[in-house]
Amino acid sequence: MSIDFKKTLNGVHPSLSDSSNGAPLSISNDTLAALTGVVHSLKQEKQQRLQKVQELTKFLVELWDLMEMPIDEQKAFSHVTRLISASVDEVSIRGCLSADVIKQVEVEVQRLNVLKASKMKELVFKRHNELEEIYRGVHMDVDSEAARKILTSRIESGNIDMSELLQSMDDQIRMAKEQALSRRDILDRVEKWKFAAEEEKWLDEYEKENKKQLFCLISDCIYEFNAFGS
Repeated sequence: MSIDFKKTLNGVHPSLSDSSNGAPLSISNDTLAALTGVVHSLKQEKQQRLQKVQELTKFLVELWDLMEMPIDEQKAFSHVTRLISASVDEVSIRGCLSADVIKQVEVEVQRLNVLKASKMKELVFKRHNELEEIYRGVHMDVDSEAARKILTSRIESGNIDMSELLQSMDDQIRMAKEQALSRRDILDRVEKWKFAAEEEKWLDEYEKENKKQLFCLISDCIYEFNAFGS
């Protein structure tokens, strides 16, 4: 926790932190009681700091997921993300619960909260484009311009929760994918039917052409035969 251990011991009794002057080490009941109190206090402080780091880090991870932050940027905070599910007894790395570490996470959370509004708008339109691509992929008509204007108007009104809007867009994408899958199956069947119909038409024309050629050949044979007969 980056606490000055020597200073803490000196606060209990000077002999505990400095024995260079030859003074005997104090092991009185009062000193032992004071040490016990310090240990208890440090454990409580450690618990409180760990809880604060875990709460901040969980919020940080939520912001990362929401804003689709690159993994490389997340790695800079691996020293706190590993503490999310840790118990007090499992935390033993020196300085991992220091005031500087807590401040670092707080500053990052504040920074991401500032970026959140613009980033969320970007993500919403990214989802909108994805939705349009799904519909276009199965030849469904979409008025992109009108949809974008409505979306922009809702965002700029400031009366909408961007997180809820993003979740709504994700739900729409999921439903669109299901519809597209069903529609694609129908389109595939139509394509197969069209191919079969075209193939049947070609075979009919081919058969007619063959019959025509055969008729011509028979006619020629009859003509030649008649010529010999005369």
